[in-house]
Amino acid sequence: MKTVQLAIHDSEYAQSLRNLLLRDGAHRVYVVDKPDLRLDGVVVIDENRFEDLSLSDSEPERFVIVTRKGTDRLSRVWDAGVRHVVFEEDSPNTAQLAIIAAELRWPRVTSKLAANPADKRQSSELPVLGDRCRSGRCGHKNAIP
Repeated sequence: MKTVQLAIHDSEYAQSLRNLLLRDGAHRVYVVDKPDLRLDGVVVIDENRFEDLSLSDSEPERFVIVTRKGTDRLSRVWDAGVRHVVFEEDSPNTAQLAIIAAELRWPRVTSKLAANPADKRQSSELPVLGDRCRSGRCGHKNAIP
């Protein structure tokens, strides 16, 4: 399961987004006042709350920032390394897409893989499908220099 913390002031928007994420059965969602950065997963947070967090110990790519259009603080968010921003006027569906994008950008080892390093090694290696060339185009003569 993927963890998402929602730390946004608009409780109606937070509940709509929570319901969307829970519907897929792959997310554990917490609606919080202040996110716990020790938890893995994506953090959705208002822009003004984001500035209060110390990002020195966290990964900015795990954040989705909710902001107002036309704000002058957006460049500071970008400079901090955050790449997922939604506007207050955007639908919860758009925020859900931003969360999924952040999850893809911020891959973390699941607790199962962390418990067994051999599984982690196997999952990161590409499978060998065969040692013979079946197309007839393999070999040194077709190699790109």
